[in-house]
Amino acid sequence: MEQAKSSKQAKRRVAQYRSRASAKGSKRVEVTVPNRDAILVKAIAGALRKGGETASRVRKSVQPLVSAPKAKTGAELVTFLRNSPLVGAELSLERDRSSGRTVDFD
Repeated sequence: MEQAKSSKQAKRRVAQYRSRASAKGSKRVEVTVPNRDAILVKAIAGALRKGGETASRVRKSVQPLVSAPKAKTGAELVTFLRNSPLVGAELSLERDRSSGRTVDFD
């Protein structure tokens, strides 16, 4: 019985901690990486968590590696769209313009 009580308390403390972290603008994430990269990923996460100049440098270094470059010209945008996995898919992009349905709130 006492173990169940301590388990509930532990869950409550974890929930409170996560709630406080979320209110501060933090989010808990879990990732799976190769063993050799675990220390690197933890170090990057720690630097980002601390903030400051180091976090800014890390973001500036890593962001270009993980995000697609933004199109600077119309031609680049057209090329991007033509390489989309949805090319050739027959999509219906028309919006339903009906007035909806009648709802009775009584």
